[in-house]
Amino acid sequence: MTTLIDIALPMLVVFVMTVVGMDLRFEDFRRMRQYPVLVPAVVIGQWILLTLVAGLAGRMLDFPPEVTAGALLVAAAPVAALSGYYTQLAGGHLALAVTIAALSNVLAVVMTPLVATVGFRWFLGEGGTFELPLGRVAQQAIAGLLLPLLAGMLIRYRAADWTGRWRGPLQGVGVIAIVAVLAMVVIDQLTAIRAQFGTLLGASVLFTLAMLTAGLMVAKIATRSGKDQLALVWGFPARNAAVAALIATSALGQVAMASFIAVLFATQVTLLVPLALWLRRRSSPPRHGAPA
Repeated sequence: MTTLIDIALPMLVVFVMTVVGMDLRFEDFRRMRQYPVLVPAVVIGQWILLTLVAGLAGRMLDFPPEVTAGALLVAAAPVAALSGYYTQLAGGHLALAVTIAALSNVLAVVMTPLVATVGFRWFLGEGGTFELPLGRVAQQAIAGLLLPLLAGMLIRYRAADWTGRWRGPLQGVGVIAIVAVLAMVVIDQLTAIRAQFGTLLGASVLFTLAMLTAGLMVAKIATRSGKDQLALVWGFPARNAAVAALIATSALGQVAMASFIAVLFATQVTLLVPLALWLRRRSSPPRHGAPA
């Protein structure tokens, strides 16, 4: 792992999570009173189902260990802010999607190290190629998740007008930072990615489709509201890839895992944006005078 990744990647992830915190409001958490069962059940269900999806897919299809490990880290990561963007594109219930993301990011300080550790032990084995140091993962969760998230919320609280005015540009800069995190990994591992690009791309497409399927099943079971369903589904594929990459590189020293995470992120954006737009058109009522 290069010194640039070792130093710059944690700094970028801290910035990304600070921007996420600046986008959260206490109203996002108070909104859970409207969904006292639905939101916590979906958030916990995401971690359970995605870990099973990642581990079983890796085991049954005999993916390389670093691919399965990368998928397990993505499954253990919290919901990404991009879930709100996909929800907005699809015409779903944006407030519900934001509430789910808010709770997921707060709980991730405890749940991400726990879920990652359990997933590695179940599907990679304690004597496997990769062993997950729980203490180091928890340390990364506190430094890369909790502290910048709280700092961002404090900035929002102290400078509500400023953050509200700059909300859009800040979100854009946050997405650019995520892309920068993963682009650094791709540049560092370009030769290795080229050598196994078919495997990485195939695993990324399969994992994305499996995540979407799990999300659709949960959404259909959880609510009959079409807008609520379009909010619930995106939290399954849209996980915080920057956090997963940080754990892979800083806690495990495995840039190969981060390579798969980078390919997975690019694959998901390519697939999910047109899917969200298609779902919006499909769920929108036909215009007056237009054929149904």
